[in-house]
Amino acid sequence: MLRAMAKINTELVKGAVRQVAGWAFTAAYVPGIIATCSVVSPERRSVLGPRAVRGWGTTMASIAGVQVRYTAKARAALDQREPRVLIFNHGSTLDVLTGAALLPEGGVLVVKSEMLKIPLLGWGCKALGSVFLDRGDRERAYASLQDAASRIISERLQVLIAPEGTRSKDGKLGRFKLGAFVLAAEAKVPILPVVLHDHTTLWPYGRIAPHEGVAVIDVLDPIQLTSTDPEALRGAADSMRQRYEQALTDGPSD
Repeated sequence: MLRAMAKINTELVKGAVRQVAGWAFTAAYVPGIIATCSVVSPERRSVLGPRAVRGWGTTMASIAGVQVRYTAKARAALDQREPRVLIFNHGSTLDVLTGAALLPEGGVLVVKSEMLKIPLLGWGCKALGSVFLDRGDRERAYASLQDAASRIISERLQVLIAPEGTRSKDGKLGRFKLGAFVLAAEAKVPILPVVLHDHTTLWPYGRIAPHEGVAVIDVLDPIQLTSTDPEALRGAADSMRQRYEQALTDGPSD
C-alpha cells in the first residue's frame, strides 16, 4: 500500500512539474506568435501561424510526456493544403495539444468564445485568425460559421472543429452537432475526418497531466456534402459518428 501511495505521489509531482514547465514554455512562446501574426498579411499568416502552432503543440505534448505519431495516411492527407473542414473526436484535454500539433498549412481553429478569457491562449487564437463560436447564442454562432465559410474559399483555409462541441467526461463519443457539417455544406468543401486514438486513455478526465505514452493521429476517407437541408446534414453527422466509433474500435490504419 505504501509503495502504491508513493507511486501516486510521484506521478502527482511529475504532473505538477510538467504543468509548470508547459505554462512557462507557453508564456515564452505565444507572445512571439501573437506579435508575428498581428502584423503580417492573412496570406502570410496562413503559413506562419500554423507552423508556429504546430511547434507549440508538439513541444507541449513532449513536455507532457506524450509522443505524437501520425499514420502514413494521416501524414499524406495533412501535408496537403486545400479548402476543407477538418473534424476530430474530442474526448480529452490532450486533444488541445495534438490538435495544435497537426494543424496544417492554412489551418485555423474553431474554438468556443470562452477561450478569449484565457490569457495568452485566447489572445493567440485571435491573432491566428481563429473562428470564435458563441455556443450560448444561436444567431451569433451561425453568423460566425457563415463568416468562416466565406473565409475558407477566399483564404484557402482548412478549418479544424470538434463536432461534439465539447469533450466528454467519460471518454465516450458524444453526439455530433451540425456546425461542422453546415460549414462544409455552405462552403461546398470536403470534410476530412481526423481520428485521435488513445487520447482518453493517456489523459483521462480529472487528471492534472497525462500518462506517458504515444498518441496516434489517423484520418478516414473524406466526404463531400451535396445538400444544406437540415435533415440531410443530421443524417451525415450521425453516419460520420458511426464511422468514428468503428475507427476507434478498430484502431489506427497502421
